[in-house]
Parts: sequence; structure tokens; C-alpha cells
Amino acid sequence: MVEKRRILFRIEGCPYCIRAEKALDESGVIYERFEVPRNDRSLVSLLSGQPTVPVLVEIIGSKDQDDEIVSYCKELGGLQG
Repeated sequence: MVEKRRILFRIEGCPYCIRAEKALDESGVIYERFEVPRNDRSLVSLLSGQPTVPVLVEIIGSKDQDDEIVSYCKELGGLQG
């Protein structure tokens, strides 16, 4: 199983972000928070194709990079062996 790092892109006081954080916390999901500046959402747009928050990103390959990506592809069934 590939270890995944999760990052929640959020804005302080955003009711949608608060709702998402509550669901993540209640589900026991481990994640990090990244505060998005209110006046610059270009990173969020680049990651998700939309300027709105919250956005949850799973990063694969944070430790063994290529090995984790290869394992992930095998889990998806798109890579043999």
C-alpha cells in the first residue's frame, strides 16, 4: 500500500473549508493544512482547475518517489508485475 500525504488547501473562516475539515477529522484522515491567500488563488486554480476552496490533494511519491508511483499504478491495475 502506498503511503499518501494529504494537503487541504483552505482559507481561514471559509464555511466550506470548515465543513470539509470537520468531515476529515471525524473520519480520522491525517492531513496538513495550507492557508491560501484570499487575494491569490492561482495555486488552487493550477491544482484543481478552479479558484475555489477547499481542495484536498493526495501526494504520491513523497518518500520513495518512483517506487511509490509504480506501486500506485499497480494498485490501479494499469501496470503488470
